[in-house]
Amino acid sequence: MTTKKFTAFSIGTDNVECYATVMSAQEMVKIATVSRIDKDPENGYQRYLDPRRVKEITSYIDIGNVIPGSIILSVQKDCNVHYDKENTELSITLEDGNLLFVIDGQHRLYGASQCIQDVKLPVCIFTTLDTKQEVQYFLDINGYQRGVAKTLRIELLKFMSEPESKDAIRNRLFKELNEDVASPLYNRMCSTTSIAGKLSHVPFQDAIDPLLDGKVLRSYNYEDKKMLIMNYLLAVDVVLKKMGEDSNRMTNSIFFQAIFKIFEDVCLMSLTYFKNYKESSFIEILDGITTLNFERYPGSNNQVKNDMIKEMKTLLEIKTRILGVPDDLLF
Repeated sequence: MTTKKFTAFSIGTDNVECYATVMSAQEMVKIATVSRIDKDPENGYQRYLDPRRVKEITSYIDIGNVIPGSIILSVQKDCNVHYDKENTELSITLEDGNLLFVIDGQHRLYGASQCIQDVKLPVCIFTTLDTKQEVQYFLDINGYQRGVAKTLRIELLKFMSEPESKDAIRNRLFKELNEDVASPLYNRMCSTTSIAGKLSHVPFQDAIDPLLDGKVLRSYNYEDKKMLIMNYLLAVDVVLKKMGEDSNRMTNSIFFQAIFKIFEDVCLMSLTYFKNYKESSFIEILDGITTLNFERYPGSNNQVKNDMIKEMKTLLEIKTRILGVPDDLLF
């Protein structure tokens, strides 16, 4: 038999007793367990413990970070609980073999318990739940939680990135191409969520990041990078109109990623045949893809994108043969 006493505050209701306190992670793992469905199919409800995630949390805390989210525990029915309201003290007497169940926060608990220093964690302790109620709280807590959307995570990198880093340059391009009235993407991009008809950070990142390290853009300063990409976008816009496509095609994520997969090919052809990266030169080169049939590419998966890129590259090869050998390469 073991009795544990904590300074705690009642945060429950008339129907549900719940207390908030702080506990040592290393002490908590001695009196708390997880009712896992993989070990107890009949009565368990928790998910599999991911060792990789536990290790990541340990490392995260060991370098000086704090995880403020509460561990949610449930006292089992054979345990004796007493709360001294006047002294704000919670006492829990644990019979041998009867531990507290972890409803939520198992990875945080086990990660913190393996840290170099003893880590204190915020804890919420339910004292009157049965198994059905524990499962309901587990589902409610995890069902209503939402991860941060990827496009928002990319947007928030602006607060963390070094000024000349790839993240900073890409985010600046995203912002300025959306705000520049001369841009074909003017007011057609969304930085915080995915919206139909607007381009989000995710396809923009997939399209632009490889090019920032590529053989064409890497040697230019920011303004020249932006000018070259703007010329390319303007040329794409002209070619789309020539194909009879409406303006929404530009913000289609599959098309946007595909058209930038041929960016360096188009730049090389433009430099080879016209000695520049002007919009007019890009238009002449991209005229080669005007026979592309978008109806052959329904859907938005990688296979569709890769097939579209393959056809675009084939059409550019045909355009090269039409243009012939550049004059300065003739003997």
